Amino acid sequence: MYDNSIALMEAMSQAGIEYRSDTPLDDDNLIDTVRVGWSGAHLPPTQIRFRINDRGAHLETTPLGRVSPGSRGCALELVNELNGSYRWVTFSVDADGNLICTTDVPLVPEVAGLFGIAAMGRMFDTADEVFPRLAALFEN
Repeated sequence: MYDNSIALMEAMSQAGIEYRSDTPLDDDNLIDTVRVGWSGAHLPPTQIRFRINDRGAHLETTPLGRVSPGSRGCALELVNELNGSYRWVTFSVDADGNLICTTDVPLVPEVAGLFGIAAMGRMFDTADEVFPRLAALFEN
């Protein structure tokens, strides 16, 4: 496991953030995976998956919902608007209509906890803020 992954998990533990690591400590794989779940005032239970290598992390939510086929055009317009308004996170709709939120963050061991927790908080806060606008486009 990478030093920055270990530092991130230690900082999460110290902050009282519950997480799950899919990567054993003695693993020397190419990517470590750490998962954190949360729900907000608007956002239903959602998970962020940290995919970490020796230089940084890619954070991605589980699907926030599935866009109904008739709403795909409206969803893409809204996603473009949100991506212009929220600088640090990116929303996208995949080919199956799943809407997700992603971000990338540099992580070196010395600041992995600070940067990783800040990026995670920003993603959850942003998703919670915009979820009511997104939910109107989701299949029931």
